[in-house]
Amino acid sequence: MLSDRFSPGSRARRILQVLLIGLLSTLFAWSLSNLEFADSLERSTLDLRFRLSPTPLSADSSIVLILLDGGSMDQLPFPVPRQLYSDVLELLQDWGANAVGFDILFDLPSVYSVTEDSIFGSVSSDGRTVFVMSLLQREDGSPVPENAIIDISGDFSDLDSAYSCIPPCQMIARGIPLLGSSNDRQDPDGVFRNIRLLSATPSGIAPSLPVALAWLALDKPEMYVDNAQFIIGENSFPIDEGCRLQLKFHGPAGTYSSLPLVDLVAALNARATGLPCPVDSSLFDGAFVLLGYAAPALYDLKPTPYSAQCPGVEVLATALDNLLNGDSMYHARSWVAVITSLLVSMFAALFLSAVKKIPLGASLAVLPPLLLLVISFLLFRRGIWIDTVWPVSSGILTILSGGIFLFSSENRRRQEIRTAFSQYLSPDVVAQVTEHPETLVLGGDRRVMTTFFSDIRGFTGISEKLSPEDLVSLLNRYLTAMTDIILETGGTVDKFEGDAIMAFWGAPIHLDDHAERACSAALQCQKEHIEMNLQLTAEGYPELITRIGLSTGEMVVGNMGSSKRFDYTVMGSTVNLGSRLEGANKVYGTSIMVPEETCINSSDDFIFRELDTIRVVGQKKPVNVFELICIQDDLTDSQKMVLEYYSVALELYRAGRFKEAEEKFALIDDAPSIVMAERCRYLTEEHRNNEKDWDGIFNLTSK
Repeated sequence: MLSDRFSPGSRARRILQVLLIGLLSTLFAWSLSNLEFADSLERSTLDLRFRLSPTPLSADSSIVLILLDGGSMDQLPFPVPRQLYSDVLELLQDWGANAVGFDILFDLPSVYSVTEDSIFGSVSSDGRTVFVMSLLQREDGSPVPENAIIDISGDFSDLDSAYSCIPPCQMIARGIPLLGSSNDRQDPDGVFRNIRLLSATPSGIAPSLPVALAWLALDKPEMYVDNAQFIIGENSFPIDEGCRLQLKFHGPAGTYSSLPLVDLVAALNARATGLPCPVDSSLFDGAFVLLGYAAPALYDLKPTPYSAQCPGVEVLATALDNLLNGDSMYHARSWVAVITSLLVSMFAALFLSAVKKIPLGASLAVLPPLLLLVISFLLFRRGIWIDTVWPVSSGILTILSGGIFLFSSENRRRQEIRTAFSQYLSPDVVAQVTEHPETLVLGGDRRVMTTFFSDIRGFTGISEKLSPEDLVSLLNRYLTAMTDIILETGGTVDKFEGDAIMAFWGAPIHLDDHAERACSAALQCQKEHIEMNLQLTAEGYPELITRIGLSTGEMVVGNMGSSKRFDYTVMGSTVNLGSRLEGANKVYGTSIMVPEETCINSSDDFIFRELDTIRVVGQKKPVNVFELICIQDDLTDSQKMVLEYYSVALELYRAGRFKEAEEKFALIDDAPSIVMAERCRYLTEEHRNNEKDWDGIFNLTSK
């Protein structure tokens, strides 16, 4: 059945099919997500999120960098004398620095004097000072010293291991409170986005430089690792298996306050000579100071999400900032990406398939991937990094593959619709032509038959509210139901014109009861409408109201058209009358209107109400028109009363007694009576002085 092929059930199947495509797209995208290029793309999106939302004002202003930059190297001897570092460290301690970290590996004795190493070590032992060391994964270095080991509890079976180290030279190292490593590892694309917090050594757990500095600065709080969390004091940080912290950068190089080393030397000279200090010493009061390289020639520039070349000491400053302020970046687990990918694909598939217009559906289907991007950006601002590359890719794959599937399905569906309409011919006509192919010539003969015209009220407005797909589906269901009734009663469907149906009874096979069959079909069509409308309104479609016009009389039936293309149809004034009566229903508010000839040629099983005498557009002869009410067995008492009252009122109306007729029509509460009462009121005024001109005929002015 046509209604089965294009019912709402087919829409549900289409949605399920596209949802399956979405699931397959998710699985395909997931298989690609395990490749390195997918990880590289994901890391690139993380960098983009950083660059789109820098937060330099959130950077800890108490972290200050002292940089051995190119300008300092031009003005200071190189290697820089250890005595100078000692003097700078004493100056920082005098200015109230909270803690000082050296990201400079003093592994070789001073080239100037052994004494300055001893002095440097002595000054370093006073206060919170951390020096960097280099951990080695081989055993040919020095043993890891005790002041490189930190007291921390937890499960460290997954930590990266180091077997030896390169510490500062002995004269310096012996007085240092704590050593920290700076063995950072960049991601496969060469960008530094995380830092190793702890390393396992034969001597114990060694901290990184930022951890060592933060631990000293926070007065050595309790520190431990538990359930993928690194806890230092009151702050907790998510870490991966290797105890690596995903850094939360606040901006590009230069985000933290910094001074060139040469400015501190100038401050030392000013103090010695009694001149005003060229450096604002309040900058260092309570500050966490890191000293490191910034000159390109010293090869400690590292790419970060913000900058292609960022001083390595500034990466350490970012880690220190995160540790001191509990500011971290959490990379959501892989199962989160699986769920988001499924949600994006399923909603994209749902939007794509549930909306009738495919271009509109495709536009809506783009919303889930876009929404994921917006959500991922908002979560990133709160320190949560969720994967977006393969969830968005799965959504795009769903849209592309689902769109291709729907377009091909729609093309097939349209072809089926064209095929279905081409089959809307009466089986009797097909049989007649099969038996007598010579009838496929132009010409026809005269017969007394009954024609049928139907049209949906307000169909233009209905069609404007529906998509083409919904409109075709609705029209197919309607035409199929009406056509089945016509064919079952022995009628022949002449043609469809949009929502309009033209049919006739009495050809090609002669039928003596053609009028009775037509009346039965009209009533069955209206009954079918009631049941169909219950289904349509439940499915969200508008209610359909059909007007039907019948006409009985002599007409010409046969093959008409050109020698190359013709139709089996009917012609004549009787045919035109049926079309006009279908439209006349609009005037009286009726559903089925017939002329007197149809009433005469039908049986007593049908109940008619005589409505009026009218003259339709295009015909001069007046016609007595009737409303087909029901079959005899279905007539109710209230309908009987209406028929009686209307009959009396109609006689008064035809007699020109409009006032009395109006009063009678007013007693009946149905559409034709209301129309006639209004007409009587008008005629009372119009013809009060010329009643003799009244002939009881109402002229229709439109079709």
